[in-house]
Amino acid sequence: MDIQASHALLKICLKAATIWIFSMLLAIPEAVFSDLRPFYDRGTNKTFISCTPYPLTNELHPKIQSMASFLIFYIIPLSVISVYYYFIAKNLIRSAYNLPVEGTIQVRKQMESRKRLAKTVLVFVCIFAFCWLPNHIIYLYRSYHYSEVDTSVLHFITSLCARILAFINSCINPFALYLLSKSFRKQFNHQLSCYKARLLIRSQSTGRSTTPMTSFKSTNHQSMITFSFINGNHNCHEENVQYALN
Repeated sequence: MDIQASHALLKICLKAATIWIFSMLLAIPEAVFSDLRPFYDRGTNKTFISCTPYPLTNELHPKIQSMASFLIFYIIPLSVISVYYYFIAKNLIRSAYNLPVEGTIQVRKQMESRKRLAKTVLVFVCIFAFCWLPNHIIYLYRSYHYSEVDTSVLHFITSLCARILAFINSCINPFALYLLSKSFRKQFNHQLSCYKARLLIRSQSTGRSTTPMTSFKSTNHQSMITFSFINGNHNCHEENVQYALN
């Protein structure tokens, strides 16, 4: 590895470490202030224990924390990736249109590939916005009604679905890429088929044993005995050994 490549790798590692450290710092407030609080429901005359990510000392603190979380974890990241992805898609589409019109089939395929890549980038932005918005809306709703506990089934199902969507965002990109990118889908299917083929060959090789088969041949002058062995290799073949019986 040359000096330039190692320097670029070091910069990438430093940026990744900085992002992780910054993310852990942003998670400190909830780790410190989260607590179990009792809430009284007048409608059912019951007391519920709920986990709150903010202290219930005053009405202003939950609102400030929820709005800050909404801005830092949703609005700002969505704005940043939207702007950068917009420029990426714009450059891809512009470069596609700048290709010669009287081009070959390969040039036209390249144009279509760049347009699909631009659409893929747009889909990733929409996935992030769709997956995280419900979770932040419910977080804001709870912070503005922090003294009450919504025990309805609708609120429970909505909260559960919102949390699941937020977790899905961390693993849905490969599936979206599989559906949108032909080259990714082709390479994935190729690797999967190779893995299945290796498993099939391994199972066949372990399950196959060497089986002797004996046959007799008789001639006028001498008798011949033939032993056929089936070898347990990947490509099965027979080996014949003949002995003359005097």
